[in-house]
Amino acid sequence: MPETDVVIVGAGPSGLSLAVALSQLQIKSVVLEKQHDICEDPRAIALAGDASRILSLIGITAREMDQISQPLSGVNFYDSTFTSVPFLQLEHDQDWSEQSLPNASVILQPGLEQLLRDRAYVSEYITLKLDCEVVGIVENPNNVEVTYKEKGTPGTYVIRGQYTVGADGKRGFVRKHFLEDKGIKQETGRYSYEATWVAANLKVTMPTPSSHPHFPLWDLGYEPDELWDLFWPGGFHFCNHPTMPVATGRFGPIEEKYWRFEYELPPNFELPEDAVGHLKEQMEPHLTIPPSGLRGQACQLKTPVRFPWDCVEVLRCGPAHFVQKVVNRWFDGRVILIGDAAHVFPPFGAQGIVSGIRDALGLSWRLSLLVSGNRKIPHKESSSFNKDSLLLTWSRERRQGVDEAARMTAANGTFLQTKSQVLRWAVWCADTVISWIPRLRLSLLRGHFSDRDGVRGVKDGFFLEDQGGGTRTAQIFIQGACDRSVHLSDHVFRNSNAALTLLILHHPETEQEWTAIQQASKRLDLPSNFLAEKAICLSDKTSVSLQLQPESKKIQSSQMLTPATAVEASRAGHKPLPLYDPSTFRKRFQSSAKYALIRSDFIIFSQAKTLEQLEDQISRAWEMVTNS
Repeated sequence: MPETDVVIVGAGPSGLSLAVALSQLQIKSVVLEKQHDICEDPRAIALAGDASRILSLIGITAREMDQISQPLSGVNFYDSTFTSVPFLQLEHDQDWSEQSLPNASVILQPGLEQLLRDRAYVSEYITLKLDCEVVGIVENPNNVEVTYKEKGTPGTYVIRGQYTVGADGKRGFVRKHFLEDKGIKQETGRYSYEATWVAANLKVTMPTPSSHPHFPLWDLGYEPDELWDLFWPGGFHFCNHPTMPVATGRFGPIEEKYWRFEYELPPNFELPEDAVGHLKEQMEPHLTIPPSGLRGQACQLKTPVRFPWDCVEVLRCGPAHFVQKVVNRWFDGRVILIGDAAHVFPPFGAQGIVSGIRDALGLSWRLSLLVSGNRKIPHKESSSFNKDSLLLTWSRERRQGVDEAARMTAANGTFLQTKSQVLRWAVWCADTVISWIPRLRLSLLRGHFSDRDGVRGVKDGFFLEDQGGGTRTAQIFIQGACDRSVHLSDHVFRNSNAALTLLILHHPETEQEWTAIQQASKRLDLPSNFLAEKAICLSDKTSVSLQLQPESKKIQSSQMLTPATAVEASRAGHKPLPLYDPSTFRKRFQSSAKYALIRSDFIIFSQAKTLEQLEDQISRAWEMVTNS
């Protein structure tokens, strides 16, 4: 019987992200996907929060993201149409999240899945099997056997893995036909919402004087290329409506001119047979601009100008049922759920894909310990990694993450669905007043987008909250103290393939201190896949230049890094966002902290003022994940 480390059911963004993340940790997986081709109809179109950060960490480059997406410039809320004046605007094109990558992007999901498939095809650790439908799961004490049918071949096949992960969607086999019998089901989450929407994907072409010679804007001096920004403005837009609120905006590469238009149907509303005709009826007010919204001699126009509908190609138009749900348990034994199999969201929070890849990143290093950890600690015969402890901390952290995502979705939904003119007027007034105080607005937006709290507040999570743990590190550009190469800070903590990495937040002044640091981290003699052998020393340029001694063996045992400025990052070919600030990384730590333990998913495990405190924290981390 064929064997692998992890069997992943489903090759959507969540399942493939997990496979790629595991491959970086040298863990083998087989991904079973029911379909052969990627669905070319874009479903989810937005990545929010740390999605770009995670995808970068698992190897999707900024250049590749540019081929399938565009950064989201902002989110706008309107009383009426998306070509009117918004009552609230939230810019996304600054480094509000302190992660040096876009706060949000609007993507072609088929393109993202193809990029992830490409990673799978070239990896020696991933086997992607298409046209394979899972029909049975048998869990044993030390493994899971998965039975599947392969299209075009008779009979069934069985593959054995130490763990099986269901990433096969909200109606997938793993939960519906295996785990539900064990009491695992999706229940209403923190956002009690349920409605039917119409979702439409459009591809827009611009009229020209030759194709539409009587279009009135030619007489006002407009060029065809200007009509895209005029009628189809950048960003994403939420529009109030007495009965059918709208969520709409650009997605995919900007040159392709894709547009998503979604609107909520009233309860018990039956969509007409002519769905495209109903879509056109809903869109016409948005695509109609009054003379006052035009330049030049627009006052001479007696009627509003409507964008020609024959320049709009409807790629998809149909109803979709939206609800926010999450599983009551995330795993049973050796079978685990991630992505839509574990949770679903309404679309106006852009939390679907990002929540799935967050599941994958947090699970990957835990599965790495469980799959390969025990064989790497033969000298610790009394110790083994504790499956339930590792998976419970993961599921608790992810449940809080899903609840936070639900609250963000609910906030957008409140603005989108409110019928209160008073509330909208109050929001507009507050936003206007705050805009007069740029520093206050900057602080509020950073607080809203930064997500620095990470997993703080999770009971029994894998971190020490009472010792500065649980928060999320900022991400900056850093450079080697010697070779001056510039890269993103997250990659340093991931490259060690260890669950934890020691970060030195100051530059040790003596050889004796370097020796003491080494002894503190090595005295426990822990495996290298749990605590990285090489520490990271992040120090300012002055201290490094004054005290770095290349011949020192103690210093060579650590990786010396310094923050990179926006200019240095630009010279190295990167594109820092406006408001990029290299000092944000250190500001996420306590001012008195000299050392920190950083998880490979950029969560701070703990912070220490002394080496004695650090050594105790390392011991506690080990005890939390083992049966010692």
